[in-house]
Amino acid sequence: MATTGKREAIRLYRDILRTIRHFNHPNEQGILWSSVLKESTRKEFEQNRFERDPTKVVQLVMVGRDCLMKIQEGMITGKVNKEPDTPTDKSPFQPLV
Repeated sequence: MATTGKREAIRLYRDILRTIRHFNHPNEQGILWSSVLKESTRKEFEQNRFERDPTKVVQLVMVGRDCLMKIQEGMITGKVNKEPDTPTDKSPFQPLV
């Protein structure tokens, strides 16, 4: 991975972790969404850790950044719930209308 790509990937990872800290309510199994999302993020980054193709690295970072921006936008507009409205909320994500 090129130094710039590695730096961007680390920056994206940190931005994702900062964002998922806001999901502090449990899922249907009682596990905090922030923990579930953190584990999923770590797994995704570990799967692509040794990617050396600069084009692929840029593509992965751009897709990750785009997904993060959509989540952040959803948090601002109310399409993604950071807090549960009711105790029976199963997912912080609402379907787009």
